[in-house]
Amino acid sequence: MEKDIDSNSGDKARKSKIYFIIGYVFLLSMALFWSVDSSIVLILFSIAFYFLFLGFYSRPSTQKKEEPRRTTTYQAGDPSITFAEAFKNILQKKPGSAKQTAKTYTTPSTPEAQRKLVTMVVVAVFVVFFIFFIGSIFFSSSNEAGNDLAYFQEAEQYYSTGNYDSAYVKYRQAWRANDQYAEAMLGYANVLTIRDQADSAIIMFDKTLAINPEYKEATYGKALVYFNQKRYDESIGLLNPLLEENADYYDAMLLIGDCYFDLKKNDESLQWYANAYENGGVRSEPLCYRLGYLYDTKGNYSEAIDRYKEVLNYDTTIVDIYRRLGELLPNEDGNYYRIQAVKLQQSN
Repeated sequence: MEKDIDSNSGDKARKSKIYFIIGYVFLLSMALFWSVDSSIVLILFSIAFYFLFLGFYSRPSTQKKEEPRRTTTYQAGDPSITFAEAFKNILQKKPGSAKQTAKTYTTPSTPEAQRKLVTMVVVAVFVVFFIFFIGSIFFSSSNEAGNDLAYFQEAEQYYSTGNYDSAYVKYRQAWRANDQYAEAMLGYANVLTIRDQADSAIIMFDKTLAINPEYKEATYGKALVYFNQKRYDESIGLLNPLLEENADYYDAMLLIGDCYFDLKKNDESLQWYANAYENGGVRSEPLCYRLGYLYDTKGNYSEAIDRYKEVLNYDTTIVDIYRRLGELLPNEDGNYYRIQAVKLQQSN
């Protein structure tokens, strides 16, 4: 009999452990989806609470022997009366009524009885929390309804000034007030990208594209997340059709050029970079530097020299540029760059 009890306790302990693990997994999932949708959070929390409750309820008793029964004195009442009935009787009791005689009876103090009491308390707490949680969601939603444009405009101002935390809050309020507000969802996804919340950002980009499949900025944003995660092939898979439909989307050209550059596919990278530079009028230090390097590796030194010189218009302290120009330019033409390279190297 003792072995059966120990075996049963072991089964309960294992089952309880499994329930607790499942509950913790759903709590972690709730944390991941916290910034996406409150309804998802509510569902995950409810599931997590359910399994944590099962884990607690399934725990084996720590007492093998029944403790001595204790006596408790209550004001007159039936030992079989329920808590709800007793509470009702108290409310219905009239003032000034005669005192009821005390009646003594025994109440069980077994672990099973304690477990049932704790279960009632936990369920009551959960119900109260659930009601307040649902109420807060509907209350906040009703307050936000109709203010989506104002929230979005505030978010845009915060985003343009680099105040991404405030932009995050306002974009979220805007799309929660209007679940078809694709622009607000895009802004929110962009902030999530900046905050390195890649998985949540992809979810929001997908939500935006579900509302407007032609929203090119959402496709670009998703491709950027993939690029940041070094998932270059997936990023290119989004950018190629995007550029086929939008031949003048130069930001997308630069991004696909970056993908090929990191993949060391220099020919493809040069093609897209050169297109953005020549046809899009895109100018920047990183682009000129990479174009100079790519032309240099292909032996197109005249183009390489021009792009290297252009880099120095943005930054005059890059030693490697002076050194390489000193190597590419012969005789007196290269002396200036060679001298500058030595000076900068000595000053550093």
